Amino acid sequence: MTVSKSRTLEIAATWLSLAIAVYIGYLYELNVEIGIAYVTGWILFTLGIYIHYLSHKEHPKAHKEIDEIDYIAVGGVYSWVRHPGYLGLILMFYGVAIAFGSIPAMAVATLLCIYHYVLALREEQQMIKKFGELYVRYMHEVPDRMIPLRRLLKTFTRTKVESESKSSS
Repeated sequence: MTVSKSRTLEIAATWLSLAIAVYIGYLYELNVEIGIAYVTGWILFTLGIYIHYLSHKEHPKAHKEIDEIDYIAVGGVYSWVRHPGYLGLILMFYGVAIAFGSIPAMAVATLLCIYHYVLALREEQQMIKKFGELYVRYMHEVPDRMIPLRRLLKTFTRTKVESESKSSS
């Protein structure tokens, strides 16, 4: 996978901003060390890496320009959310911030989250323009942009109903 220079700079700036925020937190004693937060943060980070990996496994052209994308990825993690790569990144951003207990890194992670949300909105408009009704249908089939709330709620309520019906039998 070839990544453009501007994309490479964007990736470097993203992770450098988080690292600087963690450092500023240490410098000004704005980081809080809590054991469970450390473990939780690295679990979130690892989960984010895995989700990001799955998104690229399903859609190797994810980092390409819109004119280079010739299909809509709908399988795997793309059947849960429309932007699983961004979900993975967001989990990684917050994972780092939580692991280091860094208030400045939490602020940077929030800004990065907003940035990627805006990117997702822009990309969806480009996909609608390119693929038309086909992409609109995909948006209806997979209504969650980055966080699979509807899918999780549906799964949870179905499991709850099934367990209640078994217990009443």
